[in-house]
Amino acid sequence: MVKSDETVTITDTTKLLRDVASLYLNQKFSDVTLLVDDQKLYAHKVILAVRSGYFESLLYEDPGNTKQAEITITGVTFDTLRSLLKYIYTGTMTISSDVDSTLQILALAHQYSFADLQTTIIKKLKPLLNLQNVCAVLNTANLYDLEELLQACHSFMDLNASEVVGSDCFTDLSHKSMIKLLERSTFFAPEIEIFKNVAKWCKINNDVDDLVIQCVRLSWMTVVDIVTTIWSSKLFDCEKLLQAIAEIVGVKTKLSSSRGFYLLDENLATVRHKAEVVSG
Repeated sequence: MVKSDETVTITDTTKLLRDVASLYLNQKFSDVTLLVDDQKLYAHKVILAVRSGYFESLLYEDPGNTKQAEITITGVTFDTLRSLLKYIYTGTMTISSDVDSTLQILALAHQYSFADLQTTIIKKLKPLLNLQNVCAVLNTANLYDLEELLQACHSFMDLNASEVVGSDCFTDLSHKSMIKLLERSTFFAPEIEIFKNVAKWCKINNDVDDLVIQCVRLSWMTVVDIVTTIWSSKLFDCEKLLQAIAEIVGVKTKLSSSRGFYLLDENLATVRHKAEVVSG
């Protein structure tokens, strides 16, 4: 009799994935029901927990939820949570071109620590940025400290600064988003136009500690702007306005009343940009 030490490894991950996917929204074997807006989503605790640290904590570490068969989920729409559950069970998700719904899924992906899904959604959002949605996307990027998405929004806004300042969504920017944007010297638009629209923002939103209005660069305006427009707004005290006028007259008489230009892939060493050879 001949003995063989050979072993055979059988791999059938396709069927495994198919079997797990078949449990998506399946009431069979379900041991927890997620309630969203009075609608039910049937799920399985062990699958949710092993796929998401958030659900592991919610279902197994929270004494109030450990033995509950129904758990109410707030702060999310039914369709958004259903899409996330599909990703949990199948590893796939369909992301539409609707930015609002995509931002909701991004928020959940961040909250539930799905790093790969979060990265994929950010890549999907970047080419979809436009004047109608960039403020909402920027708010989300700042809320969750998504640096890649933040840089994409800032780059788009730098290239379209005047249009962004005058857009309807400008007043929808969060306090944090507004400050970070105005602190950028590459966010190029006439400072007086920036002030006018920041003043509108301040009427609608709470400018905590006046941090937003203080981002307006008074010394980059003209004396006429300060006397005719800024003074009457009463958003700055007289001493600050006088200091700005003194700086304008004494230091910046030859400079423009704007921030810096933002030029993408353009050679600055040309006559058009007043470049000249100084040696060599």
